Amino acid sequence: MALSSTAKTELRNMLRAFRAAHGPTAVPNGNGKALEAWLLVKIAMEANRTGHWTVELRRGDGSPLPPGQPFDLPGGPSQLRPSNPSGPCFVHIEHNLHGARLEIHGSLQWMGRSNARHECDISVVPAQIAERLRFNGGGYPHGLPVAAIECKDKTGDGVLDETRQTLARMFDLALITAPQGIGECRIFEASTNSRWGIRNTTYRGLYSTGTFAIARAGNFQPGARRLATHYYIATLDSIYEASGASVGALMSRWQTTLAAITTF
Repeated sequence: MALSSTAKTELRNMLRAFRAAHGPTAVPNGNGKALEAWLLVKIAMEANRTGHWTVELRRGDGSPLPPGQPFDLPGGPSQLRPSNPSGPCFVHIEHNLHGARLEIHGSLQWMGRSNARHECDISVVPAQIAERLRFNGGGYPHGLPVAAIECKDKTGDGVLDETRQTLARMFDLALITAPQGIGECRIFEASTNSRWGIRNTTYRGLYSTGTFAIARAGNFQPGARRLATHYYIATLDSIYEASGASVGALMSRWQTTLAAITTF
């Protein structure tokens, strides 16, 4: 399903507010990429709206995106690439008081405990982890993201197996036991063994901290919704609906995550 005309207009308006290129070509083509871009920029705008965070669109080397330049996200699954101004763009947010810094990325792959790579359509990584990777030749963050949102631009009902796949990825990413040679943490990067956050001893306890969601143009079967809810994964159905109920639910979770970030 194509991004709704209302959502396209909103995406272009948000990009204009961030002083990025905002013409018709600013809306990505490709399966589901427009939905990813819309929700990614919306959570960036929500952080800005709180008044507590400074939000910047940035280029692939971490420098601010020059006014009028396109905010180009990856076209497919990608590691966090080496520092390069022509690399994929991302959003950098920094808290105005305690200084916590996060990056919001599209199509970023994370490394699981099994050494399998897992793509997150939208994910949030601590800036210090991303910067270490960026300036040490690139690579994959390890651990459970601060936030991870799957974008399903499909009108059919989400089935139980689809939710199981999401949960399996989260299971592989969760650092319930301390990584050997790293120590207890939520997220780390292997180039310098830098780590961030604290470990939780249970999966549900870890999943309860952060924003995890499946955003879908259609609905969800009851079993899929029950499984997701038990593991703190929001099921955002009818994501384009004019009422904005699902978008509102996502923004509420995101606000809670941002407010609690110093406890992660």
